[in-house]
Amino acid sequence: MSIGLLTPQQNILDSHKAPQFVQAVNQVTSSQILLEAHESKRCNLKRPAHKVEDLEELRLSQLTKRRKYEQQLNKNRLDYGQWMRYAKWEIEVNHDFKRGRSILERALEVNVQHVPLWVRYIELELLHKNVNHARNLLDRAVTTLPRSDKFWFIFVQIEESLANYRAVREVFERWLTWSPMRGAWEAYASFEERYNENEKVKSIYNRYVATFNDAKAWYKWALFEIGLALTDPERIAFVRGVFEAGIDSLLKSKKVHEDSHTCTLIGRWIEWEASVGETERSQAIFSRVLEEDHLLKEQKIQLVREVKMKEQLAGTNVGETGSILKRKLQYEQNTTRDPHDYDSWWELANLEEQSQLSDAAVKVLKKAVATKPIEQTKLTTWRRYVFLWIKLALTYEFVCHDLNQARQAWKSALASIPHDKFSFAKLWIMSAEFSIRTEKGLDSARKTLGRAMGQGCQAKPKSKIFSYYIALEKKLGEYDRVRKIYDKVLEITFLFDKAHGTTMSHSWLERYIEFERELDESERCILLFKLGLGEDFDCNNVILKRFIDFLVEEFRYDEARAVLKDMVSAKDKPELWIRLAVFESSILSPSQMEQLEVIDNNEANFEFEDHHIANTRAIFEEAYSHYKKENNGQSAIEILNSWIEYERSHGSQEVEKIEKKMPKMVSKRKEIDGITEEFYEYEFPGPRINKFLANARKWAGSS
Repeated sequence: MSIGLLTPQQNILDSHKAPQFVQAVNQVTSSQILLEAHESKRCNLKRPAHKVEDLEELRLSQLTKRRKYEQQLNKNRLDYGQWMRYAKWEIEVNHDFKRGRSILERALEVNVQHVPLWVRYIELELLHKNVNHARNLLDRAVTTLPRSDKFWFIFVQIEESLANYRAVREVFERWLTWSPMRGAWEAYASFEERYNENEKVKSIYNRYVATFNDAKAWYKWALFEIGLALTDPERIAFVRGVFEAGIDSLLKSKKVHEDSHTCTLIGRWIEWEASVGETERSQAIFSRVLEEDHLLKEQKIQLVREVKMKEQLAGTNVGETGSILKRKLQYEQNTTRDPHDYDSWWELANLEEQSQLSDAAVKVLKKAVATKPIEQTKLTTWRRYVFLWIKLALTYEFVCHDLNQARQAWKSALASIPHDKFSFAKLWIMSAEFSIRTEKGLDSARKTLGRAMGQGCQAKPKSKIFSYYIALEKKLGEYDRVRKIYDKVLEITFLFDKAHGTTMSHSWLERYIEFERELDESERCILLFKLGLGEDFDCNNVILKRFIDFLVEEFRYDEARAVLKDMVSAKDKPELWIRLAVFESSILSPSQMEQLEVIDNNEANFEFEDHHIANTRAIFEEAYSHYKKENNGQSAIEILNSWIEYERSHGSQEVEKIEKKMPKMVSKRKEIDGITEEFYEYEFPGPRINKFLANARKWAGSS
């Protein structure tokens, strides 16, 4: 396609001619340019595939990967997730079970009491169908940590899934020798009940109540006997005997007053007697319990409530009781007298819901939210008012199944809040969740959360809103959206920090960096670290340390050194000089780096070298010379003290030389307007001949 433009050479050769422009046949429009740019932007960049060509290259790749894992574990031996990833890589990628098990055994040596590591070790063996290995591990686990119920449950589950019921019983019996909690007994009974071993279940419950002897244990046994659904007189007599034995046992042990399940056991007994046609016996038990003094007054009240509630559920006492009607009248009087009594509105709505009158509950809630609080500050009154809105919206959605009214309730709730003074993160989040549940989907939820970040954060940034929005996009894998959210959060929190003198933006910058580190975006992390070290954020102490640690982990020593030197030049603080000096001793020397590249074994231990000491001394010497030149004695003393401490820790003989460089506080006098004033300043030691020559020059100049 010819455009008809003259090249620079043609301009030079034909400068004496008048320019002639020829219109191209095919014209390029702006829309075509934008469309081409958009199409090129849509193409996904793919990382080139790495193919292993031969065995040697495979071994080299495996060695590199193992070295990386070992380096991470050398830094943090307690990172059990890293141990697990290492072992899974050996097993699933290299199919080297022996090496993978060796790694996990090393991890157990670090902390044999770490239950999640045991569990993941066992699950890994089961995943690859190594059942016997898993059994051996479980046997070791329950022997090492017999008080951890997790291992016992897994052991039982495996044996039952293999239909090895005899082994299941052996495991349970072995478990019970350690006097476990209730869960073990109930799980044992449930196992036998699943396979209709009723006699064995009875035997287990008999031992269960003998071990615990409380109302909850007897209640479990009674429920099992009732569930057998046998109506012959012998079965009824046996169930009644269980109830009687339980109550008698509790009375003898004097645990009736202390046990919170006593009323539940008695109430179930009364209900069961009525269900088998023994109404008179049921009433007699109820009356006798209330007449005698075996129960406390509070327990008797609780028993009456439970019996009455069960009667209502059974349909024997339909309608509102006098107490409920009395409470309704009282709450209505309270709301009439004070429409801002939101507690009474809440209780009144609950009573209407209990009566299964959803329309009446909605009517009460609409009256409640019609009266806004008078206060203009975020007090408890506003919180209760907002919860009434939430209850109204949820009632529309789940009870009335009216999504349009629910959507309008969420909108009205958000509109009723003075967002320029305060806001409620819970309200924004629940409104967004409603949008996700309905047909509006993610687009509506994102709009709501976007409004929350703008309108809801006018008075103060809401961390809950930011965290929820970020977590939502992370679940969806929308990492570009997550970055945009973090950028907006940094902007909002930074402006708020500047206006109020807070440091909210610092923590969000650290979260942003951690997010990029999880995605292995090293260059993005470096840019964010540099942003944190800038003058705007002023969070140097925290960010600087993490920045240096990050660069050291990436083996980017030159960049870390340059960052520290820039900070020294910008701030000129002794602690920065000291950090720079110590940094030189905390990294690998060039020879160690070369050794690391060719090393064959999995673990590498490097010793302290003269190279580290020389570089550190050079930094300390440079810092001392700098402060000596600036005549800053206090900073020089800090440098020298750190230098001396460093030399002593490495057994050096140069401590005395350093101590001789220590500046001393001297008293001096000066005369101002005829008045002699005494002051103190630091004086650095120096050769006497220099002082003598200086005095001689001064005398020569005066003469």
